[in-house]
Amino acid sequence: GTLVASAYEGYDLAFPHPGWAEQDPSAWSKALMSTIGQLVAGLDERSEAIKGLSFGSQLDGMVVTDASGRPLRPAMIWMDRRAEAQAAQLATRMSPADFYGNVGANLDSSHAVFKALWVRDEEPEVFAEAAFVMPPGSFVLRETTGVLAVDYSNASSLALLDPRTRAWSEPVLDVTGLGPEMLPELAAGTQAVGTITANFAEATGLSPDTVVAVGCGDEMAATLGAGVFSPGEVCDVVGTAEPVCAASSEPREDPTMLVECHPHADPDAWLLENPGFVSGGNLRWWRDQFAPLERRAEAEGNGDAYDLLTREAADLPPGSEGLLFLPCMQGAMAPEWNGAARAVFYGLTLAHSRAHMTRALLEGSAYALRDILDAMRNAGLDVRRLTMVGGGAKGALWRQIKADVTGLPVRIPTSVETTATGAAILAAVGSGVHPTVASAVDAFVAFEPEEHRPDPERQEAYEEAYRRYRDLYFALKPVFAAG
Repeated sequence: GTLVASAYEGYDLAFPHPGWAEQDPSAWSKALMSTIGQLVAGLDERSEAIKGLSFGSQLDGMVVTDASGRPLRPAMIWMDRRAEAQAAQLATRMSPADFYGNVGANLDSSHAVFKALWVRDEEPEVFAEAAFVMPPGSFVLRETTGVLAVDYSNASSLALLDPRTRAWSEPVLDVTGLGPEMLPELAAGTQAVGTITANFAEATGLSPDTVVAVGCGDEMAATLGAGVFSPGEVCDVVGTAEPVCAASSEPREDPTMLVECHPHADPDAWLLENPGFVSGGNLRWWRDQFAPLERRAEAEGNGDAYDLLTREAADLPPGSEGLLFLPCMQGAMAPEWNGAARAVFYGLTLAHSRAHMTRALLEGSAYALRDILDAMRNAGLDVRRLTMVGGGAKGALWRQIKADVTGLPVRIPTSVETTATGAAILAAVGSGVHPTVASAVDAFVAFEPEEHRPDPERQEAYEEAYRRYRDLYFALKPVFAAG
C-alpha cells in the first residue's frame, strides 16, 4: 500500500454562460494517458509489476455520445446548474419525496439526469443523434478498454438508480422518458471488464495485459481510500467544499432528505452522503481577503498562511465569545439544501478581533458537519468515528474543533491521496491481487498515531453555540428567500 510514484495534470474548465460549467471529455483521456505515461517512464522496469488499473471519477457529470462513443457536445460537469427548469418540471410529475424514495437522491438540478433532459429540450438535434448518456467515469472506461459500463455509485449520481436493488429505477425512467438502452451496463466497481486496448497500451507503456476494474465515483474512492467502509465510519472530505460520507451495511432513508443514499465502492456497502457545503473555500477566501501579512510571510518562506491564521485563534474559548458564522458562501447544504442562503457573521462587537472571526469560521463548518451527522443518525446509522481527509484535515485546531462539536473521535490517514488510494484498492481486487475490499483496505490504508478526542468541557460549551447557530439560520431563512 505504499505510494511509489504520482503524477498530475489538470483540465481546462469552460463557463460559456452563467451557471454553465463544461469540460472536453477527450481531455480526460489525454490527461490519463499522459500521466500514466509519465509514471511508467519514471518507474522503468518496475512498471512491469503493474497488474491493474481503476478510476475515481467525478460524480454528477454527464457525457452524450453517439453509438461509436464520440462525444456530441462538451460534458456538463458537477457544478453545472443550467437544468433548473428541467428539475422544476419533473417536480410537477413526481414529488421530491417520491423521487428521493425511488433513487435515494434529492430532486436537484446538480444530478446528471436533469442535464440529459436539458440536452433533450434545448439541443434536440444533439439528442436525436445521441446513443448513450453516461457519467465521466464510463466515458474514460470505454476509452481505456472499449467496454461501456457504469459502476453503481456513478449510476446513482445520475439519479436513475434504485440504491436498494442496484437496478435502474423504472418509475424515474418512466417519468423522465429516458430509456435503459441509452445507459451503460451496470457493474460493481471491483469488476474486471477486461484489459486495456492496444492503443492505450502503446500510448502509456503499460502492458497490454493490464486488467481494468470499473472504478467508482471520486467521493466513494476518497472514502474507501480513507479506510471508511465499515458501518458507522464517517469520512469528512475537507477541500473547497466538504462532502460528508458515512458507510452503512444497508440502504437507508433520511426523513429530512439532508443526506442521500448511494451504493459504496465496496459492493456490499452503501454510503449516506451530503455532497458538501463550501468549507475550505471559506477559509481560503478569508486568507486571501484578510491575511495579507500571512500570505507575504508564506511567500517569503516564513510559515504557512493558514497555520499563522489559525494559531491566533487557538487560544480563544469555544464559541468565539458569542460570534457565529453561517458557512453559506454558495448556498447551504446544511442544515438543509437551500441555494438562496448566504454566509453571515453574527454577533460582532468591538471586543472581537480577526482571530475571533477566524475561529468562528472554523466552528461554522463544524456546526454544519454536525447537522449532517445528526441526519445520518435520524436515518438509523450509529455514527461512531470521523476520518478527515483533504487539505483542511491538516489543521490540528480544526480537527479538535470538529471532535468537540460532534462528540466523535477524529483521525487522519497517513496518505493524502485517498481518492487515488481508493481507485488502487478497486484495481487490486479487480486484478486478483487482493481477494476482498477489506483485505485491500488493510494493506493500503494506515492512520496517523494522533487521534483527536472530544473534550467534555468544550463539548458542553459547543452545545449552546450549536443551538444558537441553528436558531440563527432558521431566523434568517425568510430573509434569504426574499433575496
